[in-house]
Amino acid sequence: MVAACRRLGAPHILVVDDGSRDGSGAAACGDELITLPTNRGKGQALDLGLRRLAAAGWRQALSIDADLQHPPEQALRLAVAAAAQPEALWVGARHMPHAPLASRAGRWVTGGASWLACGTWPGDNQCGLRVWPLPAMLGLGTRAGRYAYEPESLVRAVRAGIAVRELSVAVDYPADRVSHFAVVGDTLRTAAVMARLALSPWA
Repeated sequence: MVAACRRLGAPHILVVDDGSRDGSGAAACGDELITLPTNRGKGQALDLGLRRLAAAGWRQALSIDADLQHPPEQALRLAVAAAAQPEALWVGARHMPHAPLASRAGRWVTGGASWLACGTWPGDNQCGLRVWPLPAMLGLGTRAGRYAYEPESLVRAVRAGIAVRELSVAVDYPADRVSHFAVVGDTLRTAAVMARLALSPWA
């Protein structure tokens, strides 16, 4: 993934190694590496990376998962679109006709929960392919862990008046893909976060 993004012209690549035990983080050869000694979950790893980039002066950051679910060419499409409106949060909306049924069902559950929390049904609030406006997104108080971080950040962006833009993106589900997303557990965690936000507008 890192090599592909570099070939496509990424100006700066930050790799967050969230407690991997196989040496893959150190071998990724990005421009910058954050190594966490233990796994903290996607939410904390993502937040840490975004804050590091914002502190360095970057105004936008594109996040892409390392499991090859998102073809790097789709990241380039999203980056080009986001350049036209840098103050917006740009989210990839996965085209999922061949996705596992559990993944599609989880997307509908969390989408409905987001609608209850902010009155907007996102095309895909779980997609990890995003372009974040920095530092605006980091001042919203998003605090959910694991895979609930991205849905919560979208709800908070809508509430704060940050424009949310979507771009349909292709997605792959290779047979040897490794994912740490627990379909039942992480879907329920996300729904619980959305419920907290829906019941308390100031949460």
